[in-house]
Amino acid sequence: MGDLYSVNVGVLGHVDSGKTSLVAALSTTLSTAALDKHPQSRERGITLDLGFSSFTVPAPPPIAAAGFSHVQFTLVDCPGHASLIRTIIGGAQIIDLMVLVVDAAKGIQAQTAECIVIGEVAAGDLVVALNKIDQFPEEKRERYCRKAQKLVGTTLAATRFAGCPVVPVAARPGAGAAGGAGEGGGSIGNGDGDGGDASGSAVTGSAPVGIQQLIDTLLERVRLRPGAANGNSTGSGSTAAAGRQQLAEPFLFYIDHCFAIKGQGTVLTGTVMRGSVRVGDTVELPELKVQKKVKSMQMFKRPVQTCGRGDRAGICVTQLDAKLVERGLACTPGSVPTFEAAVAAVEKIRFYAGEVRSRSKMHVTVGHTTVMAELLFFGLPDGQGEPPEQALAGLQQRLASLSVRQPAAAETGPPQQQQQQFDSSREYLYQDCLYGLEGRPPSDAAAAAAAAAGQYPADQQAQQAQRAEAPPPHHFGPQWALLRFAQPVTAAADSLVIGSKLDADLHSPTCRLAFYGRLCAIVPDPSDQQQLRQLLPVYKPKQREGVVERVEADGCTAVCRGMFQKETDLARFAGMRVVAAPGGQAGRIEGGFGKSGKFKVHFPGGAPRPQAGQPPPRVLLAFKRFIYDEDKRHMAQ
Repeated sequence: MGDLYSVNVGVLGHVDSGKTSLVAALSTTLSTAALDKHPQSRERGITLDLGFSSFTVPAPPPIAAAGFSHVQFTLVDCPGHASLIRTIIGGAQIIDLMVLVVDAAKGIQAQTAECIVIGEVAAGDLVVALNKIDQFPEEKRERYCRKAQKLVGTTLAATRFAGCPVVPVAARPGAGAAGGAGEGGGSIGNGDGDGGDASGSAVTGSAPVGIQQLIDTLLERVRLRPGAANGNSTGSGSTAAAGRQQLAEPFLFYIDHCFAIKGQGTVLTGTVMRGSVRVGDTVELPELKVQKKVKSMQMFKRPVQTCGRGDRAGICVTQLDAKLVERGLACTPGSVPTFEAAVAAVEKIRFYAGEVRSRSKMHVTVGHTTVMAELLFFGLPDGQGEPPEQALAGLQQRLASLSVRQPAAAETGPPQQQQQQFDSSREYLYQDCLYGLEGRPPSDAAAAAAAAAGQYPADQQAQQAQRAEAPPPHHFGPQWALLRFAQPVTAAADSLVIGSKLDADLHSPTCRLAFYGRLCAIVPDPSDQQQLRQLLPVYKPKQREGVVERVEADGCTAVCRGMFQKETDLARFAGMRVVAAPGGQAGRIEGGFGKSGKFKVHFPGGAPRPQAGQPPPRVLLAFKRFIYDEDKRHMAQ
């Protein structure tokens, strides 16, 4: 058949939308985990685990020009039930393209919306399969289909998939009348080894409708991955690992199933996320801390000598208890760490209605692992963000850069991209919560700076009234989170991250997915306060305010009150900078004056004088407290 270009297609949708029937109609080759072969799936009539199957078609001209004769679509059949969102998220992280299956009669349902959100985070493109159009009377089918397509298009108009194709199909015509088995659609294939043969014609009932149009549409949406030109093909019938960059990358393989074959060994089935591996190479199972040599490999029952990024493969190793592996990773030895805390670049999912607050806990999915994590958010300081008119474009850029389809950000690039990268040599502002398109309101320190610069009147009541009439601009820009996991996590250092409220009511129509992002730094020891301070220079802005009581004879020294209690140790504040408001005169605290909490400030350019009948000039002290300082009383300016 020649060289194959692998494309992983996630098939997602609401439970009972006909996903598995559609997969059966498309597939020509099945893996051992295809079409609801899990016994409980058979019993309950719904998809409970990820299913894998494939079909192969001749490559279109752009793919053929890169040296590939055929495109192999690997279909990842994801569960649709709300309680299985962990499995859905895990499956979504290995896909290039997504097929959203929508019941033509029911339209967008609760889990359909969550699938759209997952697709926005994980998939590069989307095709909607408007399934079960055979439910419509034949004489009215075309009109009803157009109406359903319009409704789906309206929903997607608010997402980055606006304008995506909506293809009417009937994967299993007459299944409803025949009393089909839910999502399952019957048993197809022999189930032995890593695959068997399948055919759409094996589905009972009339021939599927619209399948060829769906295949043609998928082919139109296929794009070559960076470095995927077939110039380094090795091994008969293998998918070309493609470019030198891929060959140099460490191997990373997402394991989704594991089983033993008597007399041969243990087979790890999964998807190559990056790099490549050959028969005879040594791979590590980092969660078990063991290394194994690759004995043999297959891709849908086809023996291969090598596999590369995007390939669905079965890797056979020896002397491994299959019961120890359910989901997990295989990788180049030493390339995947285990950690208890990490920093991630994150964005709030705009469909999530609640707040995502610092110090709260949420379910966080990293790779196939979902654990509870404590969250702490931070961002760039005020004044270092994006202009409001560029906020949406900036969000879309970050969405693209955080997508699972993109490699980790390079250290070089335009200044705006460099600003979005996490850099422990910079200072960051602590955030009470994660903000969305509304932006982050200005901190008290920013308001103090505005008042000192004369942008607001000296009288506090008048200042509040002016701010209410003309509120200061919000901050827009990249945000990060420190994630402290409840148990150690083993994952690639640049893994995709999805935060969810999985303990929410399953029957609630609200979105449970709260934020997404990508790991950008591992915290080796989160209990080491000094290490945290070096890695995470995150501060809370603090402000104190007093008033000028009188000015001494030199005209530069002011006696002030109202900023400190009488028991305050003023020696700690000596030398700190203050500004007067309004006017913005800069000065420094000299020390205490008496024992009542009054203090002296020296203004080199002359102190602001109280005026009869006017509020006394205010003195503003702004400073930072770094949240991971060992000395909790330490202040910095």
